[in-house]
Amino acid sequence: MIGFYNYTVVLTYIGVAVSMAGMNFACHGRYEYAIFCLVIATICDAFDGKVARTKKNRTTEMKKFGVQIDSLCDLICFGVSPVVLSYHIGLSKVWGLCIGVFFVLCGVIRLAYYNVLEEMKELNPSLAEAEKVYHGLPITTIGVIYPLVFISYKYVKHRTFIYVIAAMHVVVGCLYIIDFKLKRPKDGVIAVGMFTMIILVMHLLHIF
Repeated sequence: MIGFYNYTVVLTYIGVAVSMAGMNFACHGRYEYAIFCLVIATICDAFDGKVARTKKNRTTEMKKFGVQIDSLCDLICFGVSPVVLSYHIGLSKVWGLCIGVFFVLCGVIRLAYYNVLEEMKELNPSLAEAEKVYHGLPITTIGVIYPLVFISYKYVKHRTFIYVIAAMHVVVGCLYIIDFKLKRPKDGVIAVGMFTMIILVMHLLHIF
């Protein structure tokens, strides 16, 4: 069989599976559950790389496969999934579809550029130490921004909310491809932030 099936890619695959479930919830109008799935996918992505690095005997092929599979899965989880949710919420007219296409394309460009940077770091290891920043906004950030924006769903008019999420997609999409430097957060900050967010979203959206 082609590919790798050890524990280093399990969280990445779980993130995709959860995102597929989220898109199914969106198609059936269960938007709160779709948002919850987006949060879970974000948490999986926050820790999949750290899990992968615990395997000390990873080959070069395994590492390259991990980079590629992570980007492909990110496109589904944080590129396509949010657009599908927004479409079913109401961003379904021609102008809304154009915004969705723009957002996904920005995500594709950002992920491709990220892969290029990873290749360059491998060719020049000194860059890996020097580059402790993100170039542009990470695509996974939508997994934090969208749930926070969605909290207003029940408190504003539906038409207003559609314009809000349209603006969100445009702004976030632009930030994906604008080359500014963003300092990478520490692991402890990520962990606390992720689990705080999931508790907050579960509470505010009354999922359970």
